[in-house]
Amino acid sequence: MSLFPVTPTPQIPYAVIPRWKTITANFDNGAEQRKAKQSYAQYDMTLTYDVLTPSEFQTLWNFYNARKGSFEAFYCKLWESADYQNIYIATADGTYTTFDIPGYSTSSRTLYVNGVSQGSGFNYLTGGGAEGSDRVQFSTAPLQGSIITIGFTGYMRNRCRFKDDQLSREMFSAMLFKTGLSLKGLNFI
Repeated sequence: MSLFPVTPTPQIPYAVIPRWKTITANFDNGAEQRKAKQSYAQYDMTLTYDVLTPSEFQTLWNFYNARKGSFEAFYCKLWESADYQNIYIATADGTYTTFDIPGYSTSSRTLYVNGVSQGSGFNYLTGGGAEGSDRVQFSTAPLQGSIITIGFTGYMRNRCRFKDDQLSREMFSAMLFKTGLSLKGLNFI
């Protein structure tokens, strides 16, 4: 999978918006009933740039066209380190022992399997994952259906795609400098 260009750097802070899915039923008495459709957020992003050289603009424009607009997913490494909690890694299949962490240069990590903090039976591997992500390697494969999550300090590696499928070069430029280029967050797989 491709990696969104890490240079040029967008304006900081940039927008990272967790997106949840909730079904809400409204009753005549004003009460609500809510049901979560997903247990982990997807992270939408909006990137704006102050100044770009013609070469930097061309890099971003070429990347957009190479992804065929919103068709092809890619990873975007966030440019600022932060603390993240309850980040989905994978659902175990009972055979794999190594999983990419959705982050890189991670530290202060806490690994969970089915919500239970893990103290042993695994090692962290720096880099080596898709697009340079850190990894976790279990000594024994987690049971099939086990949900693996993590909390860490570091840089998020977000799986996303472009929100817009049809942008003229002029509109793409306007979004980069004024309204922001919108990236739609996708589930980690």
